[in-house]
Amino acid sequence: MQTIQIYLHGEDARETKLVEVPTDATITDIINKYREETNMQAAKLEEIDLYFEDDEHPKEKGHNIEHAGIKKRHHVHCHRCQKVAVSIEYNGQVKIISVPPSATGVMVLKKSAKEFGITEKDASDLLLKLPNGDVLQKTDHIGSFVSYPHCEIKLLLIHNKQIQG
Repeated sequence: MQTIQIYLHGEDARETKLVEVPTDATITDIINKYREETNMQAAKLEEIDLYFEDDEHPKEKGHNIEHAGIKKRHHVHCHRCQKVAVSIEYNGQVKIISVPPSATGVMVLKKSAKEFGITEKDASDLLLKLPNGDVLQKTDHIGSFVSYPHCEIKLLLIHNKQIQG
């Protein structure tokens, strides 16, 4: 049996897992693999959706890997939240955006900047801080920081202060 490696991101799981699945696997098979690899065994299969990185729409569970477009070392995200409400604070103002759980730090930063009317050039000097003080990295999936049924997170949009010596 031939297999394919994919990167699996998930609900409230900051560590990305590299897993192998059969090349004829379905989206349902990948979700079940996710349930096995994480602490999500109690979650019902029908509650969990699979998303491609930065994709707004979940994949059809009956589709196989080839039909869904999953390639070697593709990043996929499994989550029970269909959308994550991201509350962003910047210069004393708060805006809320809605993103899929598979949204990367890059996508969240771009949407945040747009919401505050910040140009793309100016946004390159900004970063997003998580509630615990950590910085949201460009490749982090926002869904990795939230768990169902609390499909929301607060972030702080700040200037990246680089000390010049």
